Amino acid sequence: MAATLGMLVSDDELRVASVTRAKKVDEKTVSAGSAAALDMKLAAEEADGWKLAKRNKRSLRLERAKPIDRQLEDDVWTLLYRMGFKALNPDRNFYIVAKDGSRRQLDVFAKDDETVFVVECTHAQDNAAKSVKQLLDKIAALREDVVTAVHSTFGKDPKLKVKIAVATRNVDVRGADRERAAAAGVPIITDADVAYFYKLTSILKSAARYQFLSRYLKGEKVEGLRTRVPATRGRVGNTTFYSFLMSPHDLLRIAYISHMGATSNEDLETYQRMVKPTRLKSIGAYLDRGGTFPTNIVVNIKLDGLNFNFQETFGETATGTLDLPGQYGSAWVIDGQHRLYGYAYAGRDADEDRSVVSVLAYQNLPVRQEIEMFVDINTQQVKVQRNLVNEIISSLNIDDDDPRKRLDAMCARIVLKLDEEKSSPVRDRILTVGQQKDNFQCLTLTSLADGIEGNSLLGSVHKSGGKKGSLRLVPGPLGTLSDDSVAMMKKATSALAGYFAIFADGVPDHWALGDAKGGYLCTNLGLRALLVLLRKLIVFIERDGTRVVSLEADDIVELLRPLAQHVVDYFHDASPSDIARFRNRGSSLASVDQNALQMMAIIRTADPSFDLPEVKRYLENQDAEGTRQARIMIDEINQILFDDVLTTLKAKFGEEKDAWWLSGVPKAIRIEADKNYNNDNGEHERWRYLYLIDYLGIVLHDNNWELFKDRYNFYGKGAKATLVRWIGKVNKARTVTHHAEKGPLSKDKVEYVRRVHELVKRHILEGEPVDGRKQMLFDEPSGESAS
Repeated sequence: MAATLGMLVSDDELRVASVTRAKKVDEKTVSAGSAAALDMKLAAEEADGWKLAKRNKRSLRLERAKPIDRQLEDDVWTLLYRMGFKALNPDRNFYIVAKDGSRRQLDVFAKDDETVFVVECTHAQDNAAKSVKQLLDKIAALREDVVTAVHSTFGKDPKLKVKIAVATRNVDVRGADRERAAAAGVPIITDADVAYFYKLTSILKSAARYQFLSRYLKGEKVEGLRTRVPATRGRVGNTTFYSFLMSPHDLLRIAYISHMGATSNEDLETYQRMVKPTRLKSIGAYLDRGGTFPTNIVVNIKLDGLNFNFQETFGETATGTLDLPGQYGSAWVIDGQHRLYGYAYAGRDADEDRSVVSVLAYQNLPVRQEIEMFVDINTQQVKVQRNLVNEIISSLNIDDDDPRKRLDAMCARIVLKLDEEKSSPVRDRILTVGQQKDNFQCLTLTSLADGIEGNSLLGSVHKSGGKKGSLRLVPGPLGTLSDDSVAMMKKATSALAGYFAIFADGVPDHWALGDAKGGYLCTNLGLRALLVLLRKLIVFIERDGTRVVSLEADDIVELLRPLAQHVVDYFHDASPSDIARFRNRGSSLASVDQNALQMMAIIRTADPSFDLPEVKRYLENQDAEGTRQARIMIDEINQILFDDVLTTLKAKFGEEKDAWWLSGVPKAIRIEADKNYNNDNGEHERWRYLYLIDYLGIVLHDNNWELFKDRYNFYGKGAKATLVRWIGKVNKARTVTHHAEKGPLSKDKVEYVRRVHELVKRHILEGEPVDGRKQMLFDEPSGESAS
């Protein structure tokens, strides 16, 4: 007998089934004639795991979480339904009848016009390794019967493509099973894949089905996808291209965009930006109003041997018909993804729509040229994000003949590897295009790649043989003596992961904060400072003749560990104000260098043998006695400002009902002062809780500047906020002078405080007017650099 299929549902029946499948809980209703009887039934049901969802007068609606095995099946089923498969099994009691008359149960069965996609599901209660060999054996045994049943039910013209896959939840599939599945052509769909395609479906609507099928049927022929179009063929150099018109719905079926989104499969050719739903929606509305696009959608057909039937030739150009390949994902979209996928948002039936789009199709364009074309097109039309360019470069230039491009590519690829490696302390914390920043995932590829390259950790490019010599890449300490890009990246990735792990393991709570309040080390600026520190530590290590470039990654990390541990110990015991000192230095590279120098000073204090010249200069520039004097001067400045500000505001606004306080002091400052007043149970007057930095806000508040400018302008001409920036700078110095553990001020900063103190006494305390045309105060130099 012939194999046959069980019942499938479509249209209205399919929509009804989808409601139950999409729910995360089972539901049922129980009834009773009295409240007491309902209570008894509820108690019995709750003992069986049910929970009350809604109580009516004579009935209860109950719900209970679905078992994990059925929830997995329902999640996969719902995903395929959302993607637009037209017929699916209604429930889990779906069987095919094999040729021998036996019944074989299938978990999920989905059919569209070209494909049947069957999924067998397996799970574990907790994340664990689990063999799927038995499931693979089942698939091997029933595959022929499934194909026969499909063709006997739906016919063979065109022949439906049948694919059987495995979906897992909480399962770490063993390596041997992955190899066995790959050899059998059975894709494994993970939780991450299901989540990714759920998201993609919300963006691309039913067109996400083709992205899904292009991933899991990659390289496989699908008879129902074959399309013939009239076309013109031409050549540019060694590259063949075709120009033609075709249905956008036919193009959607074979098109593929790589999204920069994370799935369980690494794709080195990933480079496209995630399409924007708002833009797709507006394009769909434009199409529904009869709109068209005159420009080409540019694709790369990644296949050899396309069949072109000649009709006429004109030199290098020919006309004829082109047979487009019957493969999902064979036409990668280089430009025009929004125009193409806008048709998924348009309210028109694909079977009835007679629209066409203009297509420029290259044949088997190398990835290098494909990405270069993407960058060229998009940089002319819209500015491409630097992170996107770095992701592209990391694939494009990895073996480029130009050592500068090769170095750029390797640095970017190392950062991407650090985001992927299980052992990396920054895994899943580096933003790539299409991802949303948060406190944890706050690192950028660009910042870290620049930090690696800027510190010459992987290497540096030099000319050999004078000015006219060729460029060559001289390996850095984390590189290798060979010119093997893969080996260099592997060593550098491992060494950086190990180096960062010293800090991540030493202060795990701090590391986990990212750029949330109180976090510093695992931020862009923190890691940049650690990279500067790494370069300086290597300089110190190599003073005895050690060549770090010749060492293995693990050996490098062990040499770094005892020195870096002093910084770990500091951050382990650091107060919030200590952390704030690092964070508040600013976001410039000069600030990064300053923080790296501070870290080196910490090491020097703990280990006097760490005597690099720049550290010695940095420490010698610190003025301990001057800092003690600055503390006294800052206290005097604070008192003078307090007296002057209160006297001035009271004279202007009056003291009745504290008018001067309410009218002259910004609300935010009053609220903060009130908090401290209440915390002290009203021990002092509210204005006694003003801080030095508050006077800056008061002087600039509303029209207050007119009251203070003749005494407070020490910088001459400029915006009023810049003319009183000395208050903020003195306040910043105060965070050091009044916290001894933070170390002394530099001599330049002490001198700045001394100059401000002199001006405050002369012009504010003694009342000598300032000359608004004359600059009397100059900012102190930025200080020692670690670069």
